[in-house]
Amino acid sequence: QSKENELKEREADFNRRVKLFETEHPTLGGENDVIQLNVGGKTNIAVLRSTLTQFEDSMLAAKFSGRWDDSLEKDRDGNIFIDQDPEIFLTLIN
Repeated sequence: QSKENELKEREADFNRRVKLFETEHPTLGGENDVIQLNVGGKTNIAVLRSTLTQFEDSMLAAKFSGRWDDSLEKDRDGNIFIDQDPEIFLTLIN
């Protein structure tokens, strides 16, 4: 029983920390943000963040959650660079 209580306390502490983090970092992107992408250096597109994050456990959702926006590679025009074949990538988001 004590292990169960300890786990519940740790989970509650974790949830408090997550809420605190989200409060302290309000600049995370919103789902209606329009993101400018440069795909493969050939194709520039604009896509809603909600499109890229619609599958919660996917790599795209993690990458475009808003938490990593400052660390994503960008081209000289400020578009987020995706180093993939445009045909394949566009198929994923359409």
